[in-house]
Amino acid sequence: MRGDKWVEHPTTHGIEIKQVIVDAPNNGTRIILNGWDFGGQRVYRPTHQLFFSAPAVYLVVWKPRDGSQQGSVREWIGLVKHREPEAKIVVVATHGGPDQNQPDIDRQELWDLFGKDTVVDFFHIDSKPDTNGRRHNVAELRDAIAHLASYLPEVGRAVPNRWQDAREVLRQMDAAYLPLEDLLKLCRDLHMEDDEARLFLTISHRLGHLIHYAQDLALRDIVVLKPDWLATAISFVLNDSKTRDNKGLIDFARLGELWNNPARDTEFRYPPNLHPLFLRLMERFDISYKVSLPTEASDAIQFWQLLRDTLGKTFGTLNHSPELRYTSLIAQLVPEVRPDPIPCWDGCMGDANIEKTQICRIVDDYKGRPAQAEGLFFQLIVRLHKYSLGRENFAESVHWRRGLVLDDEYNGRALLEEVDNNIRITVRAPYPETFLAVLTHEVEWLVEKFWPGLRCDVTVPCLNPELCTGLFEVRKLIENQVRGRREQPCPVCNVWQSIELLLHNAPIAQPEPTVALFAEFAEVKEELGIVRQQLAYQGKKMMGRFDRLDDRTRRTLSLVDGLYGELLKMLMDEAKDGPRLFSFVPAAPSMFNPERWISERFLLTLWCEHSRLPLPALNGKNSRKGVYELRLKHEWLKRATPFLKLLIGTLILALPVASSGIKWALDDTVFNSIQEQLDFGKEIVDASLGASEKIVDWSDSADTILLPNSEAIRACGAAVRELHALLKSKDPGFGGLVRVMNKRHEFMWVHEQFAGEY
Repeated sequence: MRGDKWVEHPTTHGIEIKQVIVDAPNNGTRIILNGWDFGGQRVYRPTHQLFFSAPAVYLVVWKPRDGSQQGSVREWIGLVKHREPEAKIVVVATHGGPDQNQPDIDRQELWDLFGKDTVVDFFHIDSKPDTNGRRHNVAELRDAIAHLASYLPEVGRAVPNRWQDAREVLRQMDAAYLPLEDLLKLCRDLHMEDDEARLFLTISHRLGHLIHYAQDLALRDIVVLKPDWLATAISFVLNDSKTRDNKGLIDFARLGELWNNPARDTEFRYPPNLHPLFLRLMERFDISYKVSLPTEASDAIQFWQLLRDTLGKTFGTLNHSPELRYTSLIAQLVPEVRPDPIPCWDGCMGDANIEKTQICRIVDDYKGRPAQAEGLFFQLIVRLHKYSLGRENFAESVHWRRGLVLDDEYNGRALLEEVDNNIRITVRAPYPETFLAVLTHEVEWLVEKFWPGLRCDVTVPCLNPELCTGLFEVRKLIENQVRGRREQPCPVCNVWQSIELLLHNAPIAQPEPTVALFAEFAEVKEELGIVRQQLAYQGKKMMGRFDRLDDRTRRTLSLVDGLYGELLKMLMDEAKDGPRLFSFVPAAPSMFNPERWISERFLLTLWCEHSRLPLPALNGKNSRKGVYELRLKHEWLKRATPFLKLLIGTLILALPVASSGIKWALDDTVFNSIQEQLDFGKEIVDASLGASEKIVDWSDSADTILLPNSEAIRACGAAVRELHALLKSKDPGFGGLVRVMNKRHEFMWVHEQFAGEY
């Protein structure tokens, strides 16, 4: 299409990018397209997500001599459609002129599956010129691409001349990357303000001119000018036979050998100061994660120091330290075969645990047919490694290409397996609902975030799983239960089954943990106090510390975890502006009357949302950082009461376990002081309601604040925003809390010592 001299094309490593210039057929306007040639090998597909950002014209290319099935035409159309539902796709048969293999493809089937709005045209071309120098149907294909391109939203949009000048300067640069500050300086020299320069960066990223991850703390200080150069670096790792033979494990020294191999052309050799950046990119996009080996206790600190130095102002000057030992797991390269029996699962966990199963069924959002989320399970292996059995010693990990075993201490043990493109999740625990809900939510979020054309239907299996593979959609079971129906037929075996028993596997259909905990608040609080003492005197190893607790206690701890998760979810939107956790006591407790006050001075203390502890407990008991004196009105507290009831009650129940953690254990004096403050806060909230309604009463009402989109949630959200405004006037830095983003792109406010975990 570029008119270049014809040559035999070698295998594409990752991605190649070249400009294709076409003329719009309607008005003759010249359009400069960035042609992205993706390597079609399955091993490269996880790298595609690094660059899947811009509106585009998509070509699915196949060889007639191999057949459309061998060329995975239908699969590739599905991958594009599910990632970009509005995509326009042209199917191109290549390697065949008029006298060669003719394309045999079922057009009607593709139109029936994906629609004519998606699959807009079919072509049969040959890139090799004939004896007259003509390339069969290539000109017609160019015209079709030009026609589709003329309707892309960015095409024809007016931009300042200085933007085009900046693009031209960058295009002529030989550099593969630039520090962000250097690029901003270039834009300033072309008379752009910094805000405009950052907008220029954003639009250029969308159009594929460059790559800039502005939201990533570790990557935002670098701008990649050659995306194909970056993809090729990652492809060298995915193709490494030694790493495959090592079941996906690769150390930093081996990465250095792959990325700076003297046997390669200079173009495909990467200086050592970029290696930590490449590794961070693979971690960001769930291609790899750092594993824990007994001999690598301090390596994480070394690595993050290296990364920080690499991205600092002395960019490009760092020498790679040969002593650095940093081992990663490449999820795509884990063993293919499921172990038999499955370690730490088959025959394990005992009879005292309850087992519950849910299946995340992945379907096309448009037609509801089963679909595939390419690479989903590899992402899960990476994203869920904090629950891995090998999180302290990788040798204890249990995973393969379509399965893994996880453990969340008192929340139980889980087996995840990919079965017929669906994700089957089974949890064993005294109260499996909490862990099951966490894992199901992770799968749902991943599918719907990365695959806009897909959806995840949460289902439960038939009550005869040994004999039947039928699945019941939880949402429909709940709807039928609300209508008063007691049974529903299985879609496979047609046996009518109890809706109540089927929903036993569905956490979303179970009573809120809040109700169970707050109904017996005093008893639960006392029980957790005893648990704290038990945990405080156990060994220093984190895993296994909860094994000695009885099933009732572990069930209570799981309920508290569920309650804490609800609290953070309730104010998800407010988290972007300020922290959600705090406690408060009157500045002069002895002078305060909880039942009669209009306006009063309070001491408000911010809490870390990661450790579930107040900032003074993390900074040192004499520290006042994160503690503020504020004047609050009774009217504000009254409006905020629904939220404050849940907040104070949750912190009271979460504190005993959080304060017994090995890494930040609190002595009894500090613990008792915090608990007294929380108890006083609870007393104030109770008193503001009057004698007839206490902290528990709201949990049974029809107007519970846990109902989605309820007026109560919106009201307390407004109250929290008011509080944020007061805090910002005192301290815009919120006591040193760091705003981070978790893997689901949700904001959290954590103490600086935990920021590196996000």
